Amino acid sequence: MEAIVEAGTYILREHGPGGFTANKVAEKAGVNIASFYQYYPNKEALLFHITNLTWGRQLARLTPILEEEGPDHARKLRDFIREFFLIEAAEVDIRRALRIASVELRETAEFNALILEGYELTKRFIARAVAPHKTHDLDFNVDFIVMLVTSFAERTTDGKPSTARLIRQADLLTDMLIAQFQISS
Repeated sequence: MEAIVEAGTYILREHGPGGFTANKVAEKAGVNIASFYQYYPNKEALLFHITNLTWGRQLARLTPILEEEGPDHARKLRDFIREFFLIEAAEVDIRRALRIASVELRETAEFNALILEGYELTKRFIARAVAPHKTHDLDFNVDFIVMLVTSFAERTTDGKPSTARLIRQADLLTDMLIAQFQISS
């Protein structure tokens, strides 16, 4: 199973979703096609599994930052956005392929559960971090922040900038959010 996941991830990175077939994954993994279908009923199931693993790793790295105890929310936000940008940069090829290939996955309950988990993590942090008068429209503000950070990170990392430039852009975005939402230090 691990060999199939590694092969599928490799094919997505190197050949994109157009080259992602069950036969190619099985061949790259060194297993016969029957073994592929023993673990995954179709290539979409493998794609979802890869997406789930990728997002699980991301959440495992990001969750401790936002759930850290203490009042320095501005620092936590800066650490979170920097780490998010670095993750996005490291996984730019797989993210591109998953973004293209996962259109159908957006309809699944599992995919939406992953989205919700990240959203709720962010919402809990923002509720603690923003000035009290900014929580009256918390859902709108969280949507705005999530959309801004994810869109900016994807757009920025697609160009494969240097780490220094990536951190600089993450910090500028963080400074804007701290000022706009009066996030406490």
